[in-house]
Amino acid sequence: MKTKIHIWDLPIEKIYVKLKEGFREKIFEGAHKRFGSWVKAGRFFKIKRGDTALAKNWKMGQYCCPLTIIFKISKTLNISKNEVEKNIKEIKYKTKLDKRGGNSGRPILDPKLPIIINEDFAEILGHICGDGTIIRKNPKKGIKLGYVNSEPKLIESFQEKIKNVFGDVKADVQIRDGARYKRKNFYLQYPSIVSLFILSVFDYKTGEEMDVPNFIFKMSKKCQCSFLRALFDDEGTVDIKEKRIVIGLKPQKPIEQIRNLLIYLKFCPTKIYKSGNILKISLQKKEDINLFNRIIGFKHPIKKRKLNIIIKAGWKFDRDINQEFRKKILLFLRERRSGKTKEIIKYLNKSPSSTRKYLSKLKNKNLILSRRVRNERSNGWNYLWSLK
Repeated sequence: MKTKIHIWDLPIEKIYVKLKEGFREKIFEGAHKRFGSWVKAGRFFKIKRGDTALAKNWKMGQYCCPLTIIFKISKTLNISKNEVEKNIKEIKYKTKLDKRGGNSGRPILDPKLPIIINEDFAEILGHICGDGTIIRKNPKKGIKLGYVNSEPKLIESFQEKIKNVFGDVKADVQIRDGARYKRKNFYLQYPSIVSLFILSVFDYKTGEEMDVPNFIFKMSKKCQCSFLRALFDDEGTVDIKEKRIVIGLKPQKPIEQIRNLLIYLKFCPTKIYKSGNILKISLQKKEDINLFNRIIGFKHPIKKRKLNIIIKAGWKFDRDINQEFRKKILLFLRERRSGKTKEIIKYLNKSPSSTRKYLSKLKNKNLILSRRVRNERSNGWNYLWSLK
């Protein structure tokens, strides 16, 4: 899988850039020297009024230059694309190539090229698959990246991740409030140039066609956990009473992919079940809850607090086995050396199912042993328990 996104991975005919001072003069002066005049250079590169565009607007850094022109000049001067890439100080996307205007949103200043596909990138993808979107219904008006959430900490985190991955790019922030909102919502919109980098590796779709990036399965465990944390922060819920973590989506494919990713990370999620028009899966085993807390966790403060409440409260069976029944079982086996399951059930005065759970727990802790013995009356089998 790709680990980097280079500038030439984008549709370069619609990419406009400004170059860093020093390199900018070097490349345009090199073109002038190569052809002997701005007019001849302009004619070669098919630029009208090369004396204005090449000599002033682009050379002086007053306007962004088409990346296609920069690459044509650099190729003529034997300057590598990598050299060009590391000397870009501003980059933006333009929707209209045959006329002035058509700039699709703010540029990225001091872009971090090439873009590294890392944990922060994976977390951004998780939020896009959650409460985010990429709008490309009308490419002539741009390809906006949007993210909406009512939790300020998630909004701040998303902005931080975008800056960490792409560079200095500011979001247009809208506040949605009113009678139809339980909490104030913050809606972030980023310019098309950010969307283009993401779309170069992830063909984001909406509705029933929605899915998650397949390359997530090939990324590191930390990246996979960052992706899942963002998704659960957006779409997950924590049920304290039932001691479970739930995530739900409408489309079938992404919920299957999320379940498969959880299984890949050694979780045991439930089968997919329907609740209203939402497809859901749950993590409800103690081991899964603790594993989730260790390797994924929440940034959402309310969900994080609820998860901590579940873990702090513990599980009733664990409390019982630690406080009372552990001592009783061990004392019973120490006095009698061994005992059948039926005898231990009678001694504890607990239900057969609970007693078997206690015995199994102690066996897993390597405190007792069991072996199968023949039941003479029924000709069946029973378990004989003893201290290890």
